[in-house]
Amino acid sequence: MKKILTLSVVLVLIIAGGLFYYQYQKNNPVSSQDKTLDQLANQTIQTKQISTNLNSENLIQVQFSIEMDSKKTLKQSEKIKPIIESDIIKILSKSNKDDFKDIAAFEGKIKDKLNERFSDGKIMNVYTTELLIQ
Repeated sequence: MKKILTLSVVLVLIIAGGLFYYQYQKNNPVSSQDKTLDQLANQTIQTKQISTNLNSENLIQVQFSIEMDSKKTLKQSEKIKPIIESDIIKILSKSNKDDFKDIAAFEGKIKDKLNERFSDGKIMNVYTTELLIQ
C-alpha cells in the first residue's frame, strides 16, 4: 500500500511539473536567443557612415548597426540618433588603430557607453558593418 501511495505522489508531481512547464512555454514562447530575423531587424538602427580622425595619425570610416532590447527602446534611440552618433565619434577620436585589433571588445565599449543614455531599455549588441582605417 505504501508503494502505491508513493508511486501516486511521484506521478502527481511529474504531471504537475509537466503542466507547469507547458504553461510557462505557452506564456513565454520566444526567448531572447530565439528572435526571428524580422524581430531583429525591427529592433535595430543603422548609423550613418562616420568618418573621423583617430587619436593617432589615422583616419577611420565606420558604420554600426545597433540592436535594442525592444521597439520602445528603438523609438527612443531614433529620437536621439544624432547624440548616439556624436558619442561614437567621441569614442573614436580617443581611440587609436590598435584598439580595433579586437573589434568585439571595441563594440562592447561602444555598447557600454551608449547604454548610459537609456533609462528604461538597453542596447543588446553593437555590430560593425563597415570599417576602414587609413
